[in-house]
Amino acid sequence: MMMTETRAAASRGSMVDALGSLHRAVDIEGLWESSVRLMQSSLHHHSCSLMLGIDDYRPVTARHHVQEPLQPGYVPATSLTVSQPFLATHPKVQLYTFSQIADEDPRAHERRIAQEAGSDEWCEFVHLAFWNETAPQAVFSIRRSARQSRFSSDELALLQQIYPAIDAGLHRLRTLERERFKSFALEQALSRSTAAVILTDRRGRVLFATPEGRRLCSRWAQASSGRPGTEQPADELPADLVQSIDSRRSAGVDDTQSLRHAVDTDLTVTVDDAESDAMMRTEPAYVLHFSATNERLPQRERASEILGRLSPSERKVALLVAEGLRNEQIAQRLSRSRRTVESQLNAVFGKLGLVCRAQLVKVLS
Repeated sequence: MMMTETRAAASRGSMVDALGSLHRAVDIEGLWESSVRLMQSSLHHHSCSLMLGIDDYRPVTARHHVQEPLQPGYVPATSLTVSQPFLATHPKVQLYTFSQIADEDPRAHERRIAQEAGSDEWCEFVHLAFWNETAPQAVFSIRRSARQSRFSSDELALLQQIYPAIDAGLHRLRTLERERFKSFALEQALSRSTAAVILTDRRGRVLFATPEGRRLCSRWAQASSGRPGTEQPADELPADLVQSIDSRRSAGVDDTQSLRHAVDTDLTVTVDDAESDAMMRTEPAYVLHFSATNERLPQRERASEILGRLSPSERKVALLVAEGLRNEQIAQRLSRSRRTVESQLNAVFGKLGLVCRAQLVKVLS
């Protein structure tokens, strides 16, 4: 009796640990490993699978774990062929078994044999289906062989309780994946930009920088040290620049500030507060825009190549600016509002890495 209670307590402890790992998972491998441990601690099973990226009921990828194979080398099929008709007629169903499918569909056994290439590794499964609107996004499959008992009502109830934890984990990973992709795509785009921009926290630690931003930041550091060729650490701002920003903030200057280098007076940096809705960020972050008036502009392409980087509407505005027209005149010429012209001109500056009309005129001349 005591031995049975000890095993039960150990099983509950393993299950609690697995659920904790599931809640902390930050990638699909962590979520999968936690889910396998959860199944091992709570249900006797033959194998389990997590099928992902489902497109028209066809999983793109899957993770498989075989606990008790009947034949060496057995790997479950990455397929929903057996359950596709059932899923199509039961949208948003969260939990179902192979027995349920077979009761409704006499051809389910044929599809099982075809899917498993004639193998009899399993005879029953429970699927946990995770949905996006009316389409399944992921399916977690737990299978049992003919040597094992059918799933009991208590076991099905337990899986129904586990369902929200796996669902929340998948939702969290989808959100993280979207944010990672957006961040990666943005960094890829900005790394090819000619804009001299650096994103930094209040301590001067660089969070992101374009190549031109790093170059002019290094020029700032060299001018401050008086030693040309001095390497500036890539992950931090020059100390005097950090102090200048801090002193302005301490004085209560919250608006955009422009700082000119004390020695290299052709070098300036504009500092803006980085606006963010992130609830977890407690410290301010800044966006720094460097510029140097005595340098050739980084754009060395011919004017036609530069204009090719703009939309047709932006191109018209840029050419009229190059002719010397003011925003009001451009708005009248193009039958647009002044606000629209200003917005398109800002877009032109952003795409070409410019900060003023004079630079645009010089580039297009």
